[in-house]
Parts: sequence; C-alpha cells; structure tokens
Amino acid sequence: MENLESQKSPEKQPKMVDLFSTEMEAKIKNEGQIYQRKVETIRGAEQVVEPQTVETHLPDGTLESSVEAKPGEWIITGAKGEKFVFSAKKFDGLYQSDDKGGYVPRERKVIALKNPFGEPVKISAPWGTPENPSFQEGSENCYLVVSLDEDGAFTSDRYIIGDEELLLSNYDLVGKEES
Repeated sequence: MENLESQKSPEKQPKMVDLFSTEMEAKIKNEGQIYQRKVETIRGAEQVVEPQTVETHLPDGTLESSVEAKPGEWIITGAKGEKFVFSAKKFDGLYQSDDKGGYVPRERKVIALKNPFGEPVKISAPWGTPENPSFQEGSENCYLVVSLDEDGAFTSDRYIIGDEELLLSNYDLVGKEES
C-alpha cells in the first residue's frame, strides 16, 4: 500500500519576479501605464513608539503583508482602512499635512503593469532589509508597480497592488509611458 503523503502534489509556489531586472524594467516601461496618486486625506497617521506588527489586507481579506513597525516609523491608515508602515524619511516624502490637521499624499506618479505571467507572483518587498528580507505576493490579477520620480525615472520603490479595483481606488490613469 502506497503512502498517501507521497500521492499529494506539492502546492505550486508563486513565480519569483525581479522588478529590478533589465527585462522587467523594459517590460514595465514599454507595456505599463502611468497613474497619478489620488489626493485623499488618509484616516490617520501615528508615529510608532513601541514595536508592533501591522497587517495589511486586500479587500477580499487576503493578507497582503505583515510588517514589524519599529519606534520612529509611521503607521498610516488609508482612506479605506488599509494600514501601511513607512520609515520617517519615506513618510515625509510621500505625505504632507493638510489645513485640517490631517495628512494627504504628495503628488506622485507610478507606472503599473498588469501581471503578465498569468499565475501568482512573488517579489522582494521594499520594506524588507538585507538582514530581514520581506516578500510580497500577488495573484494572477495583481499589478506590478514602480514609483516614478519628478522627472519620470524609475525609483527603487517597487511593489504589488492587489488588483485593478485597488489600483483605481488609489490612482487615476494618466496614460502610456512616453519613450
């Protein structure tokens, strides 16, 4: 009699994608579309005093990330209740105070490409460190995103947005990348 464990097929792992590779940068540049961040007041921002774990979930409840927030970092709660952790430097670069005592995103653009692989993917997440790497996974419907600087050049901020609904809830389509 055969062991039942040997009959199980291993669960397929998401495809590992390097968003810094020359091939992926070219694909995103040639096939991606540019989006402008919507300027909506976020629900809240608090600077971390004691270490804590912050989980971000997709609209369907899927865990997108789990990040350890350290003292001095910022936890923001977006307009739809989603939570993110940022270093103080990144927070200052992405958000500014508004005239009502809250915070709004600074104007910024990204280029996004719908997952071209037709299968779940995994990337090295920007919130990881060499000592403590983090990964982000996305479904076959996710978007691969690269932030753009003021001149339209790619930055090192590269991540996954869960699906088109989440992308469009945070960004407005501007157009195609200009070569």
